Amino acid sequence: MIDSWTKKSANGKTVTFKIEGDRKSGFVYSAGMDGRDLKEITGSLKMLTREDVETMFVNYVAGK
Repeated sequence: MIDSWTKKSANGKTVTFKIEGDRKSGFVYSAGMDGRDLKEITGSLKMLTREDVETMFVNYVAGK
């Protein structure tokens, strides 16, 4: 694992974000809240920032 952090959502729940992988095989980004886990597997060799990961999952949940 490269990075893991938590944030409070707008409704007060704790969301855990994770970045895993490497520049050889690509990165896996995940977010978990209330026993639900969302994963985005990318073949990208560029690692996203924490802010990019949070935005990606906020947009996913919002249906964007």
